[in-house]
Amino acid sequence: MGVFYNLANAQDWVVKNDKSTGDVTVKTYATGGIGDLMFMSAIGPNEVTKAYQQIVGNPVMVPQWALGWNQCRWGYKNLDTLKEVVANFSSNNLPLDTQWSDIDYLDNYKDFTYDKDNFKGLGDFVNDLHAKGMHYVPIIDAGIAKRAGEGYSAYDDGVSKDVFIKNQDGSIFTGQVWPDDAAFPDFFNPDTKKWW
Repeated sequence: MGVFYNLANAQDWVVKNDKSTGDVTVKTYATGGIGDLMFMSAIGPNEVTKAYQQIVGNPVMVPQWALGWNQCRWGYKNLDTLKEVVANFSSNNLPLDTQWSDIDYLDNYKDFTYDKDNFKGLGDFVNDLHAKGMHYVPIIDAGIAKRAGEGYSAYDDGVSKDVFIKNQDGSIFTGQVWPDDAAFPDFFNPDTKKWW
């Protein structure tokens, strides 16, 4: 027997197993919301897993390199520091499959850009990693810097394609993240995935 309980609100579960009778008692407390509760009756754990996957879908198979040795850290202020980190792995005989860059490589925290002064030569660095059979992952945040009229195409295109989350009055919702004022893509809008 399996149970799938889908509720995003905060919750607490109390499960009691009466060993003398074999009965199991479950009490669930939630702060609110409407949840989905599904019971999966099956002969063994493998069958319960199959029933669960019919509800939520099959797991995604990630590439093998993604399960390997990855390195990421905030605070690499320039490409030389990033190169030094990768070189230190090699010089100390430490394995490294993937080097990540946190958002400090971005130009003023604008997605789909990079700081061409402090990270000059980033493309060559990435090509060098690839030549060594390694991978590079640049982190991109969901908050798109609100830079209307500044020639920032990610924001301007997002506005023209109407892909950002809106307030009730129809204006673009503004949140505060790394680039200060930011708009957030509405991934429930089917056009947003194409735009992104």
